[in-house]
Amino acid sequence: RLTDQQIDFYNTFGFLKFPGLFKDEASDIINAFEQVWAQHGGGHNQESHDGKYRSAMLQFIDRNEYLSALIDDSRINEVSKSILGDDYNYMASDGNYYVGDSPWHSDGYSEKKYRSFKIAFYLDRVTRDTGCLRVIPGSHRYGEGYADVIESLIHENRSPGPEVSLGLT
Repeated sequence: RLTDQQIDFYNTFGFLKFPGLFKDEASDIINAFEQVWAQHGGGHNQESHDGKYRSAMLQFIDRNEYLSALIDDSRINEVSKSILGDDYNYMASDGNYYVGDSPWHSDGYSEKKYRSFKIAFYLDRVTRDTGCLRVIPGSHRYGEGYADVIESLIHENRSPGPEVSLGLT
């Protein structure tokens, strides 16, 4: 289970990170990831990932017995229970090969009717210059002024980065 401090951090900033949490299984996870791509094509109706554009495949872990079993791993299950409650429900997964920069986006911000979160495994070493995830702290707080302004900027195709004045006090 998460500590009260971790839950407070998540509620405030919208993310948690657990470096090395699955380091002993990393090669098995990578092998399973690559097997899914080999067996099911490149995503977005591509024959294979060509390295030019992002490739994505929905219901990704459901295509592999090993990956789908990770849902029941206590490291995933206890984090999920801590944030969503004991009766949480798994909804969906996706697998991605990223190429270049991704535009600022949220994952279903305006469609959220239930509290949710996403668990991501980064299978390549990433840094601030090579593709790390960037989070806008507080942007997950649906229905609150700051988060709603961030979401509106994203939908206007404007970066909500530091160069944008939000006009909030």
